[in-house]
Amino acid sequence: MPEINDIPAGVAEHYNNLHRFLNSGLIDPLKVDFVRMEIATIEREIGIKPQP
Repeated sequence: MPEINDIPAGVAEHYNNLHRFLNSGLIDPLKVDFVRMEIATIEREIGIKPQP
């Protein structure tokens, strides 16, 4: 997961949980795009740089 500095703890926790959930393989295939969109929204709005 990318390094998160100067971001509210709740946002960082939510972002990290989304990544864990996506990487767990337990996600419903119909929800994968929603989770990816949520991650992208946080990255765009907060300024987190995505993983390479």
